[in-house]
Amino acid sequence: MLPGMPKPRRTGPMPDVFETFAHRVDEEDAPGEPIRTTQMAKGAGISLGLMVLTAVAFVLGFWTGTQNEPDLAYDHLVWEGIIKVGFAALCGLLAAAAILALATLAIGIPWVRSQRERRR
Repeated sequence: MLPGMPKPRRTGPMPDVFETFAHRVDEEDAPGEPIRTTQMAKGAGISLGLMVLTAVAFVLGFWTGTQNEPDLAYDHLVWEGIIKVGFAALCGLLAAAAILALATLAIGIPWVRSQRERRR
């Protein structure tokens, strides 16, 4: 707001948030089953493992990119640095994406099979 403009005053009581959204919180017949804490802890552990695995893959891919530099003729020292760091970062991203995709498949395929068996 502009400094010269007066602030509008609220006339009347403030709305009760808990009363307004009580129907969303207190529903007894919510669809689905409640989430078990063991299931949540397992999912958090898998997520953390995937993050660590992806980070390690990025570091190893970056290191591999620094060992295998592109063979180019550079006009300026700055462009040489940008291209070398960019190539190493691209190798790191590619390695991280490949490992994440493989790990997701390794986790997702058995999960889908178990869900299909559960529905039968």
